[in-house]
Formats: sequence, structure tokens, C-alpha cells
Amino acid sequence: MRVTLEPFRDFKIDLTASRTETTSRSIQYMYAGNPTTQSGTLTMTTLSLGTAFESQGDANNGYHSATFDRFVGSLEKYRGLVEARYQGSTYPAAYGGGTYNPANGAVNKYSADVMIPAFLNAYTSMGGNGLKLFPTLRSLLPNWTIRYSGLSRLPFFETLFKSININHAYRSIFAIGSYQSYSTWQEYMNGLGFITDATTGNPLPSSMYNISQVSINEAFSPLLGVDVTLQNDLTARLEYRQTRVLSLSMTSIQLNEATSKDWVIGIGYRINNFNLFNTGTRRVVKSKKKQNDNNQNDNNSTNKNGGVNRDLNLRLDMSYRQQASLTRDIASLSSAASSGNTAFKFSFMGDYTLSRLVTASLYYDLQINSPLLSSGSYPTTTHDFGVSLKLSLTR
Repeated sequence: MRVTLEPFRDFKIDLTASRTETTSRSIQYMYAGNPTTQSGTLTMTTLSLGTAFESQGDANNGYHSATFDRFVGSLEKYRGLVEARYQGSTYPAAYGGGTYNPANGAVNKYSADVMIPAFLNAYTSMGGNGLKLFPTLRSLLPNWTIRYSGLSRLPFFETLFKSININHAYRSIFAIGSYQSYSTWQEYMNGLGFITDATTGNPLPSSMYNISQVSINEAFSPLLGVDVTLQNDLTARLEYRQTRVLSLSMTSIQLNEATSKDWVIGIGYRINNFNLFNTGTRRVVKSKKKQNDNNQNDNNSTNKNGGVNRDLNLRLDMSYRQQASLTRDIASLSSAASSGNTAFKFSFMGDYTLSRLVTASLYYDLQINSPLLSSGSYPTTTHDFGVSLKLSLTR
């Protein structure tokens, strides 16, 4: 679903909401009962703004996260809710029948049935999802892109700027990368059932699906971006971007959190017909009427006669990025940094048209990387500079 809103002139909001689910079934006809296996994937837009700007903590406080503590603290509550659905149920005939007894095998606190609803409740704004493993359309939430370009029309700005564009974009995707059904699952009723414990052989209450990992991929791209063009054709760009990827693993019973924060500044300037060598070439001016009537033809003719528009393009870009990856152990309620670094990049480039066939470029790049963990790597500084000539024989 896509909706474009324009509350007032030059202010546009694009809303996007999507849900994609794929399923595949495999039936084995050669066995009694025609055993059926189901697998698939799910992705859908959501909102995770409530925890987007929470501090990750640092080594001094053990990378403490209040949301992670709340998520782990709610697991026992959700385990109890799932357990309550099986009270008074009867084991399927394949398990000998009889009334459900938690002593034979209770709901696993770290199963997907418990952790996925608790994870969605702690890190997203999905309401009314209950204990569902696959959020429904009712839980669908939109992402957006916002653009405003009307500042340059105001009297205070129009004397200085040709254009001013302000951008903001937000995206958050909940995804179940892959899942498949349990081969030993036997239904009790309404999607509830039991699987065989691989260790004891006893029946365990479980849903039909074996989901090993779910994730939330969130990005502000950018959180705030400003592009301006001054009256003298100087362009400037300022952006702040932020991303976060949360991966919940039911296999390792861990939550992996990877974040990045980017600050970007860019400045560009173009000088038209910059005569670097001052050759003193005589310019021929055609009649005004002919220029107005045949402007495009005049330009083509100038190129054919050897005329060159000698433009000097200058570009300066600076960026600063912070990246960090944390591993949060759910069973022990502990967190540790696994990787990360800070990177500063400075880049300058200038290119100039020497002739109809040759373009010269001067460039300089500086990149400084500092690791988050000194045991994993070491700081590096890279310089890259030089001059390049581009020869085009097709012009």
C-alpha cells in the first residue's frame, strides 16, 4: 500500500506499508499418512521508534540496555500465557492420549512460541498481536519518506539560495528469514499441538513451526538531510543516517544488535568555461536572433568546430561513521561487544576538461579507522592521492 500526501505546497509525505509471505508444501506420498512439510518466509513493515534512540551502553556498565532487560523479564510472563492455552488439553493419539501434564514436558521458556511475541512487544509498536508468531495485516504499520523544498521561495532565503531540500526517511522491517514445520508435530486443536522431545521422547507443547531466527531491520536514511544550492552554484549537503539490525536467535538463545551512525558533509562547486591556460582564443558571437532560434544547433556546431566548454568541477566530502555489534545472551542476561569501529573519511576531487578528448582529475582520500575492540584489530590510516588523465576516442 502506497499513499502520497501533500498537506501544503512543496511538502510531500510518502507512506508505504507491505507484507510479503511465501509458503511451500512438500507431500511424501510414499509413506503412510502422506507426511507433509511446510516452509516459508515472512517480511512486513513495522515501527520500532520507541527503542531506536536508546543507548547501547558501554564497557563500563556492561552494555546495559533497558529494553533488553524488559524483554528478558517478560519471557516468564509469556511462557505462562502459552502454558495456559494447554491447560486441560488432551495428548494426541500418537502420544497415547491422556490429559496434558506439565511434568512430562512443559512449554520451553526459550522457544519461538514465547520469545517472538515477547520480542515484538518489547521492540516494536505492533498492537493486538497477542501470541501470534506471524503478525497479521491488522498489525501492519507504515514507513515513510518526507521531502520539503519550499524554503527557497521565502524572501529571506531566495536571495541566497537557488534551492533548499530537506529530506527524512524511515524504514523498519520485521522478517522471519525462513521456517519449516516440525516432522513430529501432532495437532491438538486450533493450531496447538505437541512435538517429540529429542532427549526424553516425551511430548512437548509447541506450535507447528520451527523458527530459528527473526530480525528487525531499521534505518533512518536519512534522519535529517539538507541539500542546498547557492546563487553562485555552490552546492552543499549535510546528512545524519542511523541503522540498526536486531537478530533474535532461538538456536543460540541470543540477541545480536548491530548499529551504525553516519554524519556526512559534502560541498561542490562548478566553474563554467574556466580557462586555466588563458590561451586567448577569440570568441565569435552570433546574432541574438539566431542564438534564440537555433541554440541547440549552435552548440552542436561549436563542438564540431573544436570548441570546448572547459568546466572545473570541485568536490569535497567528509564522513564520520560509528559501527558496533553487540551479543546479548538471554539466558545469562549479559552483553558483550563482538565487533565495531569508528571511521573518518576525507575526500577531495577536482576534474578539468583539457581538450575535447582529454579530462584531467586530481584526487586525495584520507581514511582513519579505529577498532572498538583492540584485541580484534588495530587502528589504521590510509592515504590515497594522485592525478589521472581520461582519454576518450569516441567524442
